[in-house]
Amino acid sequence: MAAPPIKLHYVPAIAAEAAKRFKSRNEPRRRRMTAANKGEYTKVESKERLVNHVNRLLSELASSTAAPDPASAQETLRREAPTLKGLPSPGQVTASDINDRFVERVIGKTRDFLAVQFFDRGARASRAVCRIVTTFPEGEAFGTGFLVTPRLLITNHHVFTDDDVARRSRAEFNYQLGGDETLAVETFAFTPDVFFLNDKGLDFALVAVAPSSVKGTPLDHFGFCPLIGAEGKIITGQPVNIVQHPSGGLKQVVVRDNQLIDLPENGSAVDQYAYYEADTEPGSSGSPVFNDQWEVIALHHSGVPKTNRSGQALDASNKVVPSDGDQTRVEWIANEGIRTSRLVKFIANAGVARGKELKDEFVNISAGQVVRPPPNPPVESTPVTPEPPPSPPPPAPEPVAASPAGTVSITVPLNITISLGAAAGATIAAPAGVLTAPAGSDLLEQARPEPFSTPRPGFDAKFLGFDAPLPRLAPPAAAAAAKLANGGIELTYFHYSVIMNAQRRLAFVSAVNLDTKAKFQVKRDGKDKWYYDSRIPREAQAGPELYADNPLDFGHLTRRQDAAWGADEDEANAANSDTFHLTNCSPQHSVFNQSSLASHNGVLLWGNLEMYVTAQAKKDTPRLSIFNGPVFRATDQLYRGILLPREFWKLIVFTRADGRPGAVAFVLSQESLIRNLPAEEFVVGPYRPFQLRIADLAARTQLDFGKIQSYDRMGDVRQESLMEGARSPVVSIGSFADVVI
Repeated sequence: MAAPPIKLHYVPAIAAEAAKRFKSRNEPRRRRMTAANKGEYTKVESKERLVNHVNRLLSELASSTAAPDPASAQETLRREAPTLKGLPSPGQVTASDINDRFVERVIGKTRDFLAVQFFDRGARASRAVCRIVTTFPEGEAFGTGFLVTPRLLITNHHVFTDDDVARRSRAEFNYQLGGDETLAVETFAFTPDVFFLNDKGLDFALVAVAPSSVKGTPLDHFGFCPLIGAEGKIITGQPVNIVQHPSGGLKQVVVRDNQLIDLPENGSAVDQYAYYEADTEPGSSGSPVFNDQWEVIALHHSGVPKTNRSGQALDASNKVVPSDGDQTRVEWIANEGIRTSRLVKFIANAGVARGKELKDEFVNISAGQVVRPPPNPPVESTPVTPEPPPSPPPPAPEPVAASPAGTVSITVPLNITISLGAAAGATIAAPAGVLTAPAGSDLLEQARPEPFSTPRPGFDAKFLGFDAPLPRLAPPAAAAAAKLANGGIELTYFHYSVIMNAQRRLAFVSAVNLDTKAKFQVKRDGKDKWYYDSRIPREAQAGPELYADNPLDFGHLTRRQDAAWGADEDEANAANSDTFHLTNCSPQHSVFNQSSLASHNGVLLWGNLEMYVTAQAKKDTPRLSIFNGPVFRATDQLYRGILLPREFWKLIVFTRADGRPGAVAFVLSQESLIRNLPAEEFVVGPYRPFQLRIADLAARTQLDFGKIQSYDRMGDVRQESLMEGARSPVVSIGSFADVVI
């Protein structure tokens, strides 16, 4: 089945208006660029703008010499850069000094002097730029944003049309390469209740960001790029540099081989805009546009499409592209951004209902009254290789202490709720730490894991005959992993392994090898008991108190039936029992977890995706490696001290019919069910699974799936146009026929 086209979060009206404005500037832009190419600066800009620009360059140059005070700046400059002798001091240039030769002398020599700092400053500025991911029912939309104060981030209005969109979005910093590997992504929630201001006319949104990431990293680790209110930061014909997340992908920088092609005169009808040539792609909306000193000169907001006389967008063959047609055909000729000085003026004059102190800080920073501290150096991404279980092994698993509450949820494997209550005044007798049913229950045989003195091989990365390893954690995610006595992080069981997030007390991932044609397979519907894993601290595992007196089930991550197989009955039974460790459990609403309660076909599909993929695989290799886990978000609902995951994911690796490795990834949400906990009535929401790219799953989960990502046919989908706001390719799975294999 062919992969679907990328859906675009694209507003044709914005691009159409940009095209009208761009056309209205055709003649003055032509004159300006002709003069700029000849070095005739006084024909390009007004003397007032040139005075501002030259004085800014000189001021920047003086500060670069690290002079102890302004009085000694000129002497320090002359001592360290003799070729610049004779240049006036910052602030001394007036309109009478301005001529083409003088401007060229200042621009040329300051450019040479600052060249050695160019990349250092660029690297520092780029740290404040992040990818914005917004979750919609039909998929995810990507944009770019950047910090402009220690707590405020700016992006486009068409990225955050209102504060509700900001609430369901996340900021992902460090989504970039560090050396030859991706850095550990730091995810921050937006907090529009603290501060939110946007404007459709200037197409900006300014929003507060949580002070710490989901991993606890402080936001000030990434610094900020101030919006400077003063004019004169750039003139027409000079280079621009853009830091962006094109197509929602890794951070990229467009440097030097681009230029400002028009900066309309102050007082003109379009003087809030700047026009420039640069390679931007989907997801670049909200990117900062920098000058060579890495000062923000504009907020990127739209490409400028080629249009006909009627204003209709055209493709490369000059054929009309309808607004509801395939927007990937549009031919883009320039870019339009919102000038920094106009943004600062609007924000300074705007009334805000909340967060006045954050707005005042923004105004002070924009006026240069607050010194920008450098961000902390980036954290290197060092993959963590799971280590084997400790030797000698720890004692047998400790059973879970029974909750004193009146009800608990157990799995048989369909989870049901039964009473633990006895007659008034009676005492409940149960084996120490075991979740059990009352005497007289007709439930079937109980499963008990083997003691940990019995070796457990765990997940086999070579099970399929090619590499399909456990995902890797990079710092600081690795710091959140629960550690074994030997310092390793892989908890090995029969046929599966788990890596625990000790901070969230739930698993990062549970990975299992499934042999659908194994000689013995356990299909027993017995009563569930759940056990702590004694190899890691109890406080790193969510206990039974989370599940009492509510509709939350003990939800298997690795399904019991996926692990419960073997060459003989003993192996199959041991593997079956081993799935009942709390490390392999995540809180799932009963309607979400139990197919007998589910009213939506999507839940039924979710539980049988493995079998469908098996049917599509190579007939003589009926094996799968399956990875399961929750999606951790900083905005997850806090309940009884645990942040309840709203989404769960599944990744299946298999051998294709042609013998090549294959992999598919899915996400399913239980958000509408857990929203009102602990209320008795729950709104039954949409449970249809979605297939997505493994690269996008990696971004959601902050797991590095390594080579597995290259097995994904969904990853073949590409978008090479220059449109803004690309949405990740997502397939809604209404039936198995929708799965992209």
